[in-house]
Amino acid sequence: MKRLIHSLSLALLAGVLMAAAGAVANDEKVIRAAFIEFPPLATRNDNGQPEGSFIRMTEQVAQRAGYSIQWQELPIGRVYLYLEQGEIDLWPGSAGVPELAGFTRETPFSAGSIQLNAYSRNDTGAIESLEELRGKRLILIRGYTYFRLLDELKADPDTYVTIAPDHASAIRMLAFRRGDYLINFQAPMDATLARTPLPGLVQTNLLSWPLGFIFSTAAPGTETMIREFSRAWSELQAEGMAGLSDG
Repeated sequence: MKRLIHSLSLALLAGVLMAAAGAVANDEKVIRAAFIEFPPLATRNDNGQPEGSFIRMTEQVAQRAGYSIQWQELPIGRVYLYLEQGEIDLWPGSAGVPELAGFTRETPFSAGSIQLNAYSRNDTGAIESLEELRGKRLILIRGYTYFRLLDELKADPDTYVTIAPDHASAIRMLAFRRGDYLINFQAPMDATLARTPLPGLVQTNLLSWPLGFIFSTAAPGTETMIREFSRAWSELQAEGMAGLSDG
């Protein structure tokens, strides 16, 4: 009888401990975050798990702030929609995007920057600004908004635009003279060129754009998350963590 009571007591204790552990897990602060394919800053590894320098930085800041991250990969249009609807809490991405201003808040610090470049063959005349792309044959990457800076060029009847499905295809199009200038971001371009180099490639920087942590104002706890991310960032910066740069 005593043995039975002892066994029942152990089983009851185990149940209590499991329930307590479940309560702690359920109370864990989780941030629903999205990323777009932007290697090597944000991508998926061979096992389908998110990885990249911006992914790691976000997780490091979130952990210091007391959060864990629940990632999902989305196309950029869906990221904007989910931020507006509060379906995600956070997008680590381009700061200062005008069309996001009405339904997002950003952390007051910059997490780094990305470079937008024009790439051309060495037998094509060099350019120095976005304005000089008017009337040229351009190759753009599907899924990138280019901060809406190229919308006027895309609508210009004198500017011929080809949309490449990915970075490698865009490089091949440039090599086969399907366009004069490939407009792409330096980080994914460098990663692609490391696998498929194009000799004689000329690179011209068009602009630098800041990166940040963009939170949805429609999601619960936005102000708290921004405040805690800012505290965590200050602590990590004091410990020597550097911002991101693809330049």
